Amino acid sequence: MKLTELRIAGLALAALLGSCASWTDGGDRGDASPAATAPLLHADHPLAGRIWRPAEGRFATAGEIYASLKTAELVLLGEKHDNPEHHRIQALLLREMATLRRRPAVVFEMLTTGQQAPLDFYLAGAGDAAGLGAAVGWAESGWPDWSIYRPIAEIALAADMPVLAGGLERDVSRAVSKGGVDALGPGRAAALRLDQPPPDDMRAAMRAEVHDSHCGVLPESMLDPMVAVTLAKDATMAEKLIESAASSGRDSAVLIAGNGHVRADYGVPWHLRRLAAASRRLGIGMIEVVASETDPVGYVAQVDGRFAYDFVWFTGRVDDEDPCAAFADQLQHLKERAPAPAESGGN
Repeated sequence: MKLTELRIAGLALAALLGSCASWTDGGDRGDASPAATAPLLHADHPLAGRIWRPAEGRFATAGEIYASLKTAELVLLGEKHDNPEHHRIQALLLREMATLRRRPAVVFEMLTTGQQAPLDFYLAGAGDAAGLGAAVGWAESGWPDWSIYRPIAEIALAADMPVLAGGLERDVSRAVSKGGVDALGPGRAAALRLDQPPPDDMRAAMRAEVHDSHCGVLPESMLDPMVAVTLAKDATMAEKLIESAASSGRDSAVLIAGNGHVRADYGVPWHLRRLAAASRRLGIGMIEVVASETDPVGYVAQVDGRFAYDFVWFTGRVDDEDPCAAFADQLQHLKERAPAPAESGGN
């Protein structure tokens, strides 16, 4: 199977099962200087540092992305969560939006609604980007070290871009995994248009991604519950983007999220097409190169003829570990904790 963001996939599953297992690689240092990061592997790969335009089958330039940022209302910036280069590029693109005098809000997948109040309180007291992670309890969240996300926050705060929470609380995710999207609360599924099920091919693709990203160890009974959680999370982030882009003083919104949530064929953009069909959207995937794969076409999947991203920005890799081997014991533990089919909820 392909190398995936297994640490975060495992964290998501642990949250659904009520596990307290930690999948993070480090804590929140919250100091004045970012943590040192090791050089990325395969930086000399033929694709590393290059940008691909899947729909046109050609390489593109950063200038083309910058031009698209001039008019995009909803900008979705993907990432592999533990790759610092992805966050550097996200910060670069935010800075370009500031240069273009765009006024976006910045929505983070990693921040949940319960963290918004402490975040607002901290920023109201003139808090800076260095201490933001500590202010919201980032170290306890399981995400990679705040220091690699800090460049994004630095640009946002310097340019007066609101930093907003887009993620679901874990108890909500657990409720959805057991009871389907109706567990979001009265009227919420209809408001998010989740009462209308996705096409069969899209659901099949999402099930396959859940299966692959957990190394094929999840029982069949867990696939639909996790798809339901993904749909709920993506729809909620789509709603947040729409609302924040339309808020006073804003002309756009930017989403910082994993590549799986940014992909246009079944991620947040799919929900945006249902909730705000007329919006001008731009989706950029940040993809780590694979040593043996030099054809950019092989990196970009599509569902029902729709490419996953408008642009793909290739980078080196954090590591070449087989995540399934590295986390075999944890995966087995999570598999053993998975509910029996009778306990599982669907969408």
